[in-house]
Amino acid sequence: MQYLNDVHSILRWLVLLFAIIAIAKAFTGMQGQQPYGKSDRMAGMLFTSVVDVQLLLGLLLYFTSGLGIKNIQANGMGYVMKDGFARFFAVEHITMMLLAVIIIHIGSAKSKRAPNDHAKHKLSFWYYLIGLLIILASIPWPFRKGFEAMGWI
Repeated sequence: MQYLNDVHSILRWLVLLFAIIAIAKAFTGMQGQQPYGKSDRMAGMLFTSVVDVQLLLGLLLYFTSGLGIKNIQANGMGYVMKDGFARFFAVEHITMMLLAVIIIHIGSAKSKRAPNDHAKHKLSFWYYLIGLLIILASIPWPFRKGFEAMGWI
């Protein structure tokens, strides 16, 4: 199970990299009134694809590791909600990440159907940025209180 957690932790860096690329492309396209081309679609597709893989790994961890649903089943929801570390993984992390994935997919779909290139760039930029901000707020960073032992992997 530890290898799955390590892969999930390492994949976060790809999520962040592809998010920055997709957001930067959308921003420059929006500012420069550039056409929404193949590289813009590819950046969005890579971002949403790596987010989807990360979600699948996260769901697998949620249902198989001791930090997710098994923690709730073993200790009860009352205990989990009172313990900040347990609550983060059993409730907050999964909820916020699901929300981020939904927002990113909505942005991807809306940008494909937008009437012009500027609107495609603008929708991509804002939805991807909001999704990234939610992701950043939901990662168990080692500088967060209580997560120091998690490390940077």
